[in-house]
Amino acid sequence: MDTSSLPGLSPLQCRKRSAILDGAKTVFLRDGFGLATMDDVAAAAGVGKQTVYRHFKSKEALFVGLVSAMCAQEGALLASAQGEPSADAPEGTPEVALRELGWSLARSLITTDNLRLYRAIVAEAERLPELGRVFYESGAKVVRAFAAKILRERFDESTAALRAATFVQLVLGDAYLELSIGFTVPDVEARFALQIDEAVAAALR
Repeated sequence: MDTSSLPGLSPLQCRKRSAILDGAKTVFLRDGFGLATMDDVAAAAGVGKQTVYRHFKSKEALFVGLVSAMCAQEGALLASAQGEPSADAPEGTPEVALRELGWSLARSLITTDNLRLYRAIVAEAERLPELGRVFYESGAKVVRAFAAKILRERFDESTAALRAATFVQLVLGDAYLELSIGFTVPDVEARFALQIDEAVAAALR
């Protein structure tokens, strides 16, 4: 997990922090928060336990740091996927941009790692309020901002914000709920295709 640009850290410290977060990802997503230990994280990261504690003062702080880093990584990928409009793209087509955003979001969130992360967050959010805040600020809020930016081509700011929130919920729909609680979803691509069609139509109605 790339932390090479963090201010105030030397290159060596950045590499160690990155290794710790990679180790934490392996351990937390494999074992869940409750069973994970700092010893396990240190072993997975290839560093001493005291090194882990120098970067993160507790297991809770490490988990919040992991959630923040993974959300930031996914946000960067979504931003990259949005990119700049291509020269041959039809003008005035927020439908195209919303559809691309919907597919980027769906395919990102249904990866095994991100489903496991979501389950772990839900399990601990009540006990760790900071966790929910970080997940919202670095995840859902960012995606809604992308959708709202697209929708401002058609609507005023407040309407765009409201429709962006609805768009994200419709994109995920029942298929994401079922996947997040461990159900197998047959024809998952087809299910998301229907949900994304409905989300785009509702957002632009």
